[in-house]
Amino acid sequence: MGAYGGRGPMVNGVLWAEAVIFAFFVSLRLFTRKVILNSVGADDWISIICLLVHILYTIFVTIATGYGLGRLYEDVGDAATYVIAVKYEIFSQVAGLMAIGIGKWAVGTFLLRIVRNKYQIAMIWACLAIVSIITVFASVTVVVQCVPVGYTVGSIFVAADFSFAILPWFVVWDLNMKQKEKILVASGLSLGIFAGVCGIVRTVALTGLSMNEYIYDTVPMLIWSATESTATIMCSTIPVLRPLYVRIRYNKKDGKSDPSSENNAYKIPLYPERYGKNVIACSTTNASDEAIIRDDTGITVTEHVSVRRDSFGGV
Repeated sequence: MGAYGGRGPMVNGVLWAEAVIFAFFVSLRLFTRKVILNSVGADDWISIICLLVHILYTIFVTIATGYGLGRLYEDVGDAATYVIAVKYEIFSQVAGLMAIGIGKWAVGTFLLRIVRNKYQIAMIWACLAIVSIITVFASVTVVVQCVPVGYTVGSIFVAADFSFAILPWFVVWDLNMKQKEKILVASGLSLGIFAGVCGIVRTVALTGLSMNEYIYDTVPMLIWSATESTATIMCSTIPVLRPLYVRIRYNKKDGKSDPSSENNAYKIPLYPERYGKNVIACSTTNASDEAIIRDDTGITVTEHVSVRRDSFGGV
């Protein structure tokens, strides 16, 4: 560990802090989906996988800093140690690319839970297919050529982020709600634009990269790669946490009955009048896939139905 120093401590501090934030948001996501909504989906499991790969990425970078990552070649001194640092950084870059690609899958499968238009669904699957191909291609390129991914790969990741950020506006705008509510909901679902910004910064960080000082010049790229994957999961998790926010704000644990606890309960009181009214009250849970865009208090639908009784007393 004698080669440890330079930018190494800073890299470790940032990456492990982001790993903690990453884990915190994934934990909140799982709590909300499992405990409150009882609706754990594919996007949640993919988020867990993304977290594990992100932690693996952080571990590889941490090991590399022990062999000189973040320092100039002359400061490392030993060529063998420098080669080991490069090796573990290559491993970290592969894990980082995987984390970014898996993060895009988490966002895509999240949107698939709320999108119903077949063209929008096709667009999401097309983006996910392209991201998968590019992720595998870039990972192989990094291992074979020992160079970071170029502008093309970074641009495709950014394009996926912005596509997933724009799509919710088309989805939400067709819903039956006030315009102000549409804007708030669509904005919450479009937070992935910040992940796209991180991707742009990460791509720009490749400018001026020198292969002579590989483990020193790639430090900004390593940091922004971790930031991009963290921001991707954070931004896709925040809309999911709305039921948790509602529960905390309105203190749903005060012992009062929750209308959503009556799953598909139907009450049909009949009135004795010849031309009376039956009031049909339907209380249902909102553990469906669309629950991310509404509160967890359930929906009560009341219908007034005119009833005519014939001469022999039937309904």
